[in-house]
Amino acid sequence: MKSRFLIFLSVPLLVIIATTLLTYQVFSYSREPLEQIDPNPTITLILPDQNYEISMRDLEGSEGELVIPTLDNVIPKILYNPSLGMLESITSPQDYVIDLEVLKIKVKEQNDHRPFSFAPTYVLRDRYTTSLADFNNQLNHAYRNPLNISIKDGGTFTDLSLDPSLLRQIIRPISTDLIHPLDVDKSVLIEYLTSRLSPKQKVYFNPTVAYQNTKNALNARFMGNSTPEVLGVDDGPTSSGELSERYLEVDLSQQKMYFFINHNLYKEYRVSTGAEYPTPLGDYHILNKATKAFSDIYNVWMPYWMGFKYAGDIGAYLGIHEIAYAVDNKGKPVYRHGYYIGEMMTGGCIAMEPKDSREIYNLSDVGMLVRIVK
Repeated sequence: MKSRFLIFLSVPLLVIIATTLLTYQVFSYSREPLEQIDPNPTITLILPDQNYEISMRDLEGSEGELVIPTLDNVIPKILYNPSLGMLESITSPQDYVIDLEVLKIKVKEQNDHRPFSFAPTYVLRDRYTTSLADFNNQLNHAYRNPLNISIKDGGTFTDLSLDPSLLRQIIRPISTDLIHPLDVDKSVLIEYLTSRLSPKQKVYFNPTVAYQNTKNALNARFMGNSTPEVLGVDDGPTSSGELSERYLEVDLSQQKMYFFINHNLYKEYRVSTGAEYPTPLGDYHILNKATKAFSDIYNVWMPYWMGFKYAGDIGAYLGIHEIAYAVDNKGKPVYRHGYYIGEMMTGGCIAMEPKDSREIYNLSDVGMLVRIVK
């Protein structure tokens, strides 16, 4: 009886022990860490020459196209086509271009937030296609309308028109940078202009001025600005020495000064006249002279000064002088706009080359006539 009782008690005890062990194993298993979910997994795009990685977060925050440069070593070659008036890509490195919306759909199909790799759908595109299209669109503004060059004939002007086909021929882009100015084929331009000038005009023709004025006008268009007045040849002074025994004639249209002595043309000079404040037209006389004057308005020195008019609206004298300059801490001259003789760049005065201003100063007297024409 005693042995049977012991056996009877041992059965429930075994059940309890087994249940306890099983429960412990279940709880032990539940305490094991679950697999971590990466909130920003890496997607690897398998391309022919490389593997490109992008994070899920960067992909979701991007729109449009994903552009990945290929690893080729193609040397770019871009040429200007004067017949079409555009830059053309002859050889160019290429880029993989992937539609991001298509890529996002592909990634979303995985939906398990784990890194993965795949070969995406892409197209190959020349690297400079977009920049060339922008450049050529801007270039079109420079030549699509005729450019008129004003030819002076005494006190009147006639226009010589450069049509778009000629403008395409003379334009010379030297960079694909939209802020870099265009150049102009000077030889083609000058040959065209001189073939249409009268014998008298050819005597006074200044190729450098005609080239620079044309270049400035085309670049103004290229940069989206209005076309400035383009001046071509100068047929000389409007007078012939009859105004006085000794006088100066300043031609604003051509940025030139003519000096008459003993009723004859002694010499002509290149000058720079007013841009910020236009040099006034009319007859004036030299009011005062000084070997070196100073402008309180611009804080510059003006050697060989000869004042000819007081401008009450700005409270300052206008005069003829050497190109104005400031002085740096080493005592060297600093030119405000660079060395700008030949262009309208002054504050209303008439600026000259140093050697020319000195000569004019020494040959001129207070009271001498100064005629300013256009």
